[in-house]
Amino acid sequence: MLQKTYLHSDWEFAEKSWPGGKVATVQTGWLPAQVPGHVHLDLMAAGIIADPFERMNELGCQWVDRADWSYKTSFEWAPKEGCPKRVLNFEGLDTICSIFLNGELLAEHDNMFVPLEIDVTEKLVEGSNDLRVDFQSAVRVGEERRAEYFAKNDIKEDTLWFEERAFVRKAQYMFGWDWGPRLVSCGIWRPVCLIEFSARFLDVHIESNVDDALHGRYDIASALEGRGRIVHVMEGRGWAIEGDGVLRGEGLYAYENEQLWYLDTAHWGDKVVSYLLPEGMEIPNLGPATYDDAFDWEDRNAQLSSRALDQSVRSVGFAQCKLLREPDQWGESFEFEVNGEKIWARGANWIPDHSFPSIIDKARLRDRLEKAKDMGFNMLRVWGGGLYESDDFYDLCDELGILVWQDFPFACSYYPDDEHWQEIIKNEAEVNIKRLRNHPCLALWCGNNENLEMHHNRWGGERQPPRYFGENLYNNILPALVAELDPKTSYIATSPIGEGEGAGGEGPKDAKRRGPNSDGYGDQHNWDVWHGRGDWRHYTDSKGRFSSEYGFASSCSLSVWNKTLAEEDWNPHSPVVQWHDRTSKGHDTFHGFVKLHYPEPVTLEDWVYYSQLNQRDALRHGVEHYRRSEFCRGSLIWQLNDCWPVQSWSILDSDGNYKALAYELRRLHADTLVSFESQNENVKVWLVNHGNEPDSGKIDVRAVHLGTGAVLRAWTSEALESEPDSIQLALEFSIAGLSVPDTILIARFADHLPSPSEEGGVSGVAWQLLGEPKNSRFAEPCDLLFSSSVEGFLMLKLKAPVVDLMLTSEGDPSPFLDNFITSEAGIVWVRISSLPGLIEARSLGGAHKVKVTRSPL
Repeated sequence: MLQKTYLHSDWEFAEKSWPGGKVATVQTGWLPAQVPGHVHLDLMAAGIIADPFERMNELGCQWVDRADWSYKTSFEWAPKEGCPKRVLNFEGLDTICSIFLNGELLAEHDNMFVPLEIDVTEKLVEGSNDLRVDFQSAVRVGEERRAEYFAKNDIKEDTLWFEERAFVRKAQYMFGWDWGPRLVSCGIWRPVCLIEFSARFLDVHIESNVDDALHGRYDIASALEGRGRIVHVMEGRGWAIEGDGVLRGEGLYAYENEQLWYLDTAHWGDKVVSYLLPEGMEIPNLGPATYDDAFDWEDRNAQLSSRALDQSVRSVGFAQCKLLREPDQWGESFEFEVNGEKIWARGANWIPDHSFPSIIDKARLRDRLEKAKDMGFNMLRVWGGGLYESDDFYDLCDELGILVWQDFPFACSYYPDDEHWQEIIKNEAEVNIKRLRNHPCLALWCGNNENLEMHHNRWGGERQPPRYFGENLYNNILPALVAELDPKTSYIATSPIGEGEGAGGEGPKDAKRRGPNSDGYGDQHNWDVWHGRGDWRHYTDSKGRFSSEYGFASSCSLSVWNKTLAEEDWNPHSPVVQWHDRTSKGHDTFHGFVKLHYPEPVTLEDWVYYSQLNQRDALRHGVEHYRRSEFCRGSLIWQLNDCWPVQSWSILDSDGNYKALAYELRRLHADTLVSFESQNENVKVWLVNHGNEPDSGKIDVRAVHLGTGAVLRAWTSEALESEPDSIQLALEFSIAGLSVPDTILIARFADHLPSPSEEGGVSGVAWQLLGEPKNSRFAEPCDLLFSSSVEGFLMLKLKAPVVDLMLTSEGDPSPFLDNFITSEAGIVWVRISSLPGLIEARSLGGAHKVKVTRSPL
């Protein structure tokens, strides 16, 4: 029986002198350390540095990244019967380090993304064993390697976009980004354990296939260390095979209720358990199970588990996903197909969820990913400046039915790509492809983020290197490994990718006319708006085939500012608030973008409110444009999450709070979408269906007076039949004669009227002000009466129309599952996660007084 002993107790750390090999403790001596962890977290716990997330403390701890650090512990060990082999397993070391056991150097390691395993069968001593890990400064080593590589390759020292981070295989965002701090750090960031065994699985590869009749088949192959018999079991299904081979289930894997798995995820996935049994062990009778025989099946399954030498559990599912790139009337398509059905991808980009990734656990991931599902996501792009995420991340995406576009961890940089580095990357990629390839959520491998775009458009000007360093990795090493180890999954060399940029990375056919980020071909990073023309109205100029990055920035929530600022920082223009703005626009420009549409923010509360509304408006404009465009097949917003308290493009702030955009995405990502398109006095209303089921009904549009609530005009479409994957113009009318500052348009798909049990009463409604919010005349803010008589809801009685009613409790929006509410007068249902003791309310009309009653309204 394989035994794991986690070595997470009694660690200590100290600063280390280098070279010399001896640990030089600072005056305090060795201090307690947390494993898994990072040195910054240990220094904070010891009171040596302040929290770098607060105020401008990030600046005060930059010295940490130029020091070397040592970690040590001791553990007891005695031989175990039946476990003659023993290995030390480090799941993640960050990054450049040496490992010592009882004073003997066992190994050196140099890759945050690759586990390290050391055979200690002959190294352990009975009784106490001393384990030590010495880390070198990634910053200093990166600088030394850069200088050596530049000299060898005749690269000028002042070359841009080829910094020290490119020479250390470590999460690149930790060196600082335009949304994140520079906290390079080091540490034992994933679990470490002692594994003792006689035989074990090294790898179990499960490849799924679906035929035209929707019958499923798994091809399974296992790699072992030691000797034993293998039994693969489809858990809960009652099918088993001995050894490598094929697991079949005729008819068991048809789409649930004839719907694709990403719409109805309850049964789309399953698990295969692979048992490694002692040779000669009798295998229980494992035939097809029936529901009546379920207990007996579980009992026989338990017999295998209890007597196995090792076992491996893998999530599996019949999600045959591939990227289609085919010539068409607009250029070349870029769309995903799942089990033969083309999908419209809806989601965002994912960055590591904390500056110190050891903190990210499964509960935190579940919170973020369930929120993504709530917002209608069916895809996340794991961005190339971050990590190959944890097994928990991909397991949760499997469970929730969220496809994963996985970048290899290269971003916005040139990278060394000679034979030495090709071998390093080959090993790194092989380990991680094998780890991730079984996950049914995996939709795409991508070689890097924006590196070809950077080279093609000469981001460094005259200070760029003589060639595209890194191309040997993205065009040769990585596609060859994907083709060998995970041939079912598509690969692209870079994002954004242009015409002709296939797995081999051949250049654009007409590089001068169409680069890797052009309209008509490949995916597009639409930063021409935020980093270019500024006003979000320009999103409608894009003809991108798949918008894989685009975003508009906003503030985090007030509750996050409460944790981050001191009293003297509490205004929208303070140096500390500006320090927590990494949007690369400059303070005045960022504020100017908001003031194009919203009033001048006077207080920090104003800035939070108006900037989040402007972000919501921007992405509403963008998503609706892409969804009603025949040429576009996906929208991945930049970005879902944040790694620290910051003003950025995120949908969720660093505490996981919904910004205004998040609530609106439920509507924007719904299969059936109603959207307005306005040009001067002409208004078009579109009906879009990106589901796989038909829809029907009429669209009702009302022009409502903002002050009185009077219905000024009304329009109703003909009866509409909305077929799957269809876009149709439902209504077209003129608003001539209506008072622009006093009018709001409200549209409902008539057969989809919301109710308390569905969308909280408001999130399914499309609306549009005729004028800019800063120039509109809203009703005076009335007193709001809430009833808490129905568990899980607040019932709100409105006396007049309200636009963008924001509800918080001490600045915290999290108790309110529905928020930023726009509605006519009447009853509105608001879902809540808990009943807060204090409710604050403001709308575009101003601040509202709030009363709560337990009685029904």
